[in-house]
Amino acid sequence: MIRENELKVVGRLLKPHGICGEITALLTVDVDLSELGCIMLKLDGIFVPFFLSSVRPKSAETDLLTIDGITDELQAARLCPNDIYALAEELPGLDKDGFYAADMEGFEVLADGNPLGKIIGIDDTTANYLFIIETPSGNRHLIPVADEFVTGVDMDGRRVTMELPEGILGL
Repeated sequence: MIRENELKVVGRLLKPHGICGEITALLTVDVDLSELGCIMLKLDGIFVPFFLSSVRPKSAETDLLTIDGITDELQAARLCPNDIYALAEELPGLDKDGFYAADMEGFEVLADGNPLGKIIGIDDTTANYLFIIETPSGNRHLIPVADEFVTGVDMDGRRVTMELPEGILGL
């Protein structure tokens, strides 16, 4: 049985599209659904896997999904609206503890035991994600989101502790 802590919400099924069972979906996470083994939907309190036949863009914000076995508008309507879950282990950019770097926006950063600043964003334009950290004086630093730098994350206290290599703040 799959548990909720093994999953991450990646979007939402909005409504049926047409009469052949396609469903309009809004993704809230940058993920290619066609690369996932399946999506999960919570139905009657349990997580049920669904396999996608196709995924195609509808607009800049939404996609159209075809789910195996869903062949008409009525079947599609029974699934909507509903959150779309994915297995956390299948998602790119997901930390080993089950959350995204983007989940840490607004967190305070302690570097080598000293307050550094606040994570104000994530730069995901490169192969390696980067924290955008703003210091109290307004300076900004780009720090790789890497296990070797991040030594602790306190989700409740909204704090990230890091050990940084010498000179990285001068780059």
